[in-house]
Amino acid sequence: MAASPQYELGTLVGGTWRQWSNSAGQDYYENLNTRATQYDIPVGWEDADTDTWAVDGSKSWPQWRTNPNPPAPRTYLDKVNVQTHLQLVERSPESHEYLYRRVMIAVLKHFFLEDEGFDVLQEESRGELDQNELRVDMAVLKITSRPGGSLYAYDYCLVESKKADRSWTETEHHLSRHCASTENQSGQVYGIVHIGLYVQFFTADRGVLTALSGGLHIRNDVNAITTMFGNMKRQPLPCL
Repeated sequence: MAASPQYELGTLVGGTWRQWSNSAGQDYYENLNTRATQYDIPVGWEDADTDTWAVDGSKSWPQWRTNPNPPAPRTYLDKVNVQTHLQLVERSPESHEYLYRRVMIAVLKHFFLEDEGFDVLQEESRGELDQNELRVDMAVLKITSRPGGSLYAYDYCLVESKKADRSWTETEHHLSRHCASTENQSGQVYGIVHIGLYVQFFTADRGVLTALSGGLHIRNDVNAITTMFGNMKRQPLPCL
């Protein structure tokens, strides 16, 4: 079995420790005197409230384990969990399908917040070999004549998520089949095909897909993807 790739992040000031990252995105440290390695931050290098931070533009890798004053994320690409999962599959395009799904789940959770009534779920396989369907449910409050109300969850968006080498036509067919099985009385639901680093947005009416976009690259088309998700949230489809 081939060794997992390791990435040198640089030598800490003083020349005693060198920082590395493995293919899973974990940082670890090598003592240059003993050649011993450890995942714990070396003693004396822990983050402190008095630390000051300046970015060395010559480095392409993170220079610290934790920034105590991180800037607010501007797009989903600024979210740490999206960065971690996306960088992994970019470095290793042959990654297993579940690693590509982690990218999509992280992106969905950036837009579909629990505090806004959404829940991002991964459907059970129901006996199938793969778990490819991601479901975004929205909790809808029905006003009644009694205090409070009742919650009704309906399908907001179904996502068919595949690794990079899968067929686009076949994946679109699978999405159509899943959308046709929605429990929404209207038969309408948003749909997304996700293959590798590309996504495409659809509406579905009883399984009949209508494209809302072409294929969009998760990293390179961040603004277009953000616009598509914004439109989906502003224009919910009828569920009844």
